[in-house]
Parts: sequence; structure tokens; C-alpha cells
Amino acid sequence: MKIAIVCDWIAATGGSERVIKALHEIFPDAPIYTSTYNVQAANTLFGKNVDLRASWMQKLPKFLRRHQLLTIPRQWYFGHLKLKGYDVVFSAGSAEAKAVRAPDGVHINMCYTPTLYYWVKPENYLTSNNSDSINWLWRIGLKILLPFMRHWDMKASQRPDKMYAISTAVQQRIKNIYKRVSEILHPPVETDRFKNDGRNPKSGFITWGRHVSHKRLDLAIMACNEARKPLVVLGDGPEHERLVNMAGPNITFRTKVSDDDMVNYISRAEAFIFPNEEDFGIVSLEAQAAGIPVIAYRAGGSLDTVVERVTGEFFDKQNVETLSKKLKDFNYKLYNRSTIIANAERFSTDVFRENVLKIVNKATNTKH
Repeated sequence: MKIAIVCDWIAATGGSERVIKALHEIFPDAPIYTSTYNVQAANTLFGKNVDLRASWMQKLPKFLRRHQLLTIPRQWYFGHLKLKGYDVVFSAGSAEAKAVRAPDGVHINMCYTPTLYYWVKPENYLTSNNSDSINWLWRIGLKILLPFMRHWDMKASQRPDKMYAISTAVQQRIKNIYKRVSEILHPPVETDRFKNDGRNPKSGFITWGRHVSHKRLDLAIMACNEARKPLVVLGDGPEHERLVNMAGPNITFRTKVSDDDMVNYISRAEAFIFPNEEDFGIVSLEAQAAGIPVIAYRAGGSLDTVVERVTGEFFDKQNVETLSKKLKDFNYKLYNRSTIIANAERFSTDVFRENVLKIVNKATNTKH
């Protein structure tokens, strides 16, 4: 079979890009079509032996290649991209890549979510004091053009022959917004990266992720301040300075952490705090792959990945009082490390590979 992989952009080495990495490992000869890519990230993810085909936008100056600025050019690019001669076109993303056409084969789309800045959380991108947003001109343009962009996005959502949601929460959004029936395809988790030889829990918690406002790391910090519990915060981002300023003496920050150091920090924690609503939430399963329980906000992908009272616990309101009480009452000794790891393995890259191959085989057999 001739297969092509399509994604919105490759900006970093985060969860969305690791899906593309996993697809590339399954189909190493498949070209990857995208709008723009970060060279360093692409080299880290794919190495040098990859057929990466970027749009004309890749030639723009670096400061113009922020994905928020290129919404309309991406609509035009993917909307006119006809990938002829392929048996399968596998698109994955949360924005415009689903608009690609596969005139000679089947188009399978892995939808991370209906486009956030059109449907789900446009307010995050329209607020000037929000780190998810960008300059005032982009915000004005989005506000004016939003009805037209939603119309385009709705049409683009009907192009894939088969659509897969990354969680049950996203599946419901696809039904409500795009009026489509979808099946579940959970993203891959590189569980092997987080394996360790044992647990040595100390008093305290851990959290990590890019330091941006929607990750709600501020909630984890304020709750640990209130509960007077130690917290280690890994990572960096535009919100980092604000987070440091609100942290008490019980909060420790680590911005540059290797994979080995990360596992060492995780293994010493009582639990991982997951304070935000994510479409899936790979970080929650990375923590479970290391054998530690999760304290998660009861929403989004966590409903698929956290088994209550088995691999973690939920808190029901995104406020300091509710989370701090949960932290005070939490007892890590109630959790079995092997059970937590076994749950994470249900989402491993090997399981993802098996599921993708089944989906592709089923789609091509149906098509022919």
C-alpha cells in the first residue's frame, strides 16, 4: 500500500508530534505532509531518514511561522492539497489537516479535537492577557472572521472517510460540533521512557507540562501552598515567571530535565497532579507508566485514562479549596504500583501500532 501521513504542523516534541512519530515508525516509507516544521524537533522525532514535505509557508521568516498566524494560509494549503496515487491518507491533528483530499484512496483522520480556536476554547485565544493568545491584530482578525472560519472548518470535517477521536470526550465533541459518528483511537504513550526499578516515595507531589495558562499549573501550585505540601514543577514556558512568583517555599522548579532525571523525580513523588482538562492527557499516563497514581480534574481525557481508586483520584471543581483538600486527604499507600503500570500499558505505542494497522486494513478492505 502507498500511504501518506498529514499533520497540521511540527512545532516541538510534544504529545501531538509524538503521534506523528509513532505513525512514521509504523509506516517508515510514508511521506509526511505538513504546513511548517521546526528543524530541531523534526530531527529529534524522525532522524534524518524521513520524507518530510512542507508547504511554501516553511520558507517564511521564522517569526511569521507561528501557527496562530497562518490559519488562513493553512486552510488554503490543506484545502487544495490533493494527494493522488495513495491507497491511504492518514491525517492527524486538531486544525486544518483534515481538509486534505485522497482522490484515489481512503482518508482516515485522527481528530485530537474540533479546532480549539474555532469551537472549543476561542476565548483562550481572544483574551489579551492569556499566554495562549498572540498579537492584537490576530485577535481582531479571529473575532471578525470566526463565523466564516467555522463554516470552512465544518466543511473540512466532512472530508475524511473515517474519523477517529482520541478520547470519549473528543468523540462527544465531534458528534455535537461536526455532526459525525467517530470511533476511539487513543494516542500512543512511550511507556518505556518512564520505567524505573522501584518507588521511593517522599512527602510531596509532582506536576509537569508546558508552562502556559490552560495547563492550570497555577492551580496545582496554589493548592499545594494552601495544603502546605511539597511540589516539584518540571518544564518551562511563557507562564514560568508568573508561576515562580506565586509559589511558596514548598514549591521547587526544574526547567531543564533529562529523561533519566525526570524518572528520578517521578519515582520520589506521592502522586502526579493533573489540574487541567485535556483532550487526552498523555502526561497522566506517563506518570502512571512510572508507577505513581494521578490526582486529576474530573473531565476530558482523564475519564478514559484514570481508573478511580485504582490508578488515581479525581477532584470535581477546578478551585484551590477542592484540590487542596484532596491533597491533604491523599494516601499513596492505598495504590498498587504494578496495577498502575498495567493500566498505562493499555495505551502503549505497541497497542497503538496494533490498532492503527487494524484500522488501515479494515478501511482498505472496505474501500475495495
